[in-house]
Amino acid sequence: MCRLSSWYSDDTDHRLNKSFNYFIFVYSSVIVSLHINLMPTNARPLFTFELVEHFLVNALDFPLNRRNYSIVPKIVNTELNIENFDDKQITLKGKAYRNLYHRKDPERILLKKKIVADLLTKKRLDNDERISLGKGGALPQKTNFKQEGNAYIITGLPASGKSGVANKLAEKTGSIILDSDYAKRKLPEFNCLPFGATLVHEESDEIVFGNSQVSEYKSVFETASKYNINIVIPKIGHNFNSLESLINTLKREKYKVHLTLVELDRKKATRRALERFIKTNRYVPLGVIFDSYSNNPTVTFYRIIMEKNGDLDSYSILSTDVGINEVPIVKLNNGANPISLIYQ
Repeated sequence: MCRLSSWYSDDTDHRLNKSFNYFIFVYSSVIVSLHINLMPTNARPLFTFELVEHFLVNALDFPLNRRNYSIVPKIVNTELNIENFDDKQITLKGKAYRNLYHRKDPERILLKKKIVADLLTKKRLDNDERISLGKGGALPQKTNFKQEGNAYIITGLPASGKSGVANKLAEKTGSIILDSDYAKRKLPEFNCLPFGATLVHEESDEIVFGNSQVSEYKSVFETASKYNINIVIPKIGHNFNSLESLINTLKREKYKVHLTLVELDRKKATRRALERFIKTNRYVPLGVIFDSYSNNPTVTFYRIIMEKNGDLDSYSILSTDVGINEVPIVKLNNGANPISLIYQ
C-alpha cells in the first residue's frame, strides 16, 4: 500500500485520460440531486399550507395535530426558498453568494485543495453533521484503505439508509466513500442560508468527482482511480441510463463493480425523510422522493441485473424495512458481494 503522503499530493499530474473525462461528463450530467437546479419536474408542489397538509395526512399518514403543526409552515418556507432560488448564482458559476474570504477564484482554488486534502487524509466521522473544514474525511475509520480495484455502488431512495450501509461497507472493504455531501459541508456557504446546499451542490460535486476543464487540483475520484483504491459510491439510482453509464465508466477504469440496492418503500422513505427534517433541519424535497424517485431505484436495479449482468461482479438487495435498531435483511446476494458478511 502506498503511504498517504505519496498517494495524495497537490503536485501530482493533473492530466485526465479519456476514460476519466468520460466519467466526469456522465456523472456531472446525470448525477441525481436533491436541489432545484437538477430537481425532477414531475413532483407535486408543496408551496401552500393546504398542499402540505393534504400530502402529510393523505399520502404519508402523518398524524398532524396542533402540537406538531409547526412542521407545515417550515416545509412551505423551505420549498419556496428552493423554488425561488436562481441557480445561475451557485458558487461554482458566480461570486455573489460566495463567502468574502473565499470569493476570488485563486482563494477558491486553495479552499478546494484543502477540502480534497481533508477528504483524502482524514477518517470519516460518526456523525455527518459534525463535518466541517478541517474535520472529517472520506477514509475508513478503523482500517486502512485497500488498493484492490473494487467499486461498490449503493442505490436507494433518500432516507432509505444508504449512508449507514455505505459506512459499514467502507469499513469492511477498506474503501473511500465518494459522496459530494462530505465536500458540501466543508464549503462555508453550506450552513449560511436555507438554500446553502443548492448553492454549493455543483462545486462539491466537482471536488469529489472532478471536472475535465479544471487542472488546478485533482479530485478525490481521480486520485482513487489512479491508485486502484476501493471506492463506495452512494447514489439514488432511479435512472437506468445514468446507472448504466456509471457502471460502464467504472469498468473502463478497470474496476470490479458491485451493486447493492437498499430497498425501502417510497412512503416509508418519505416518512423517514420527514422525521429527519424535524430532528435535524436537513431537508430533502418530500414530493421528489414520493413522486419522482418513487420506487424507481428498485425497478432500475432489476433492469440492470438483467441487461448488464455481465458487467457486474456481484449484486445484492438489502431491505431496511425493519424496526428501529433492527438489523437490515439481505434479500438477495449474487457473487462476491460483501453485504452478507456485514448483515448476517
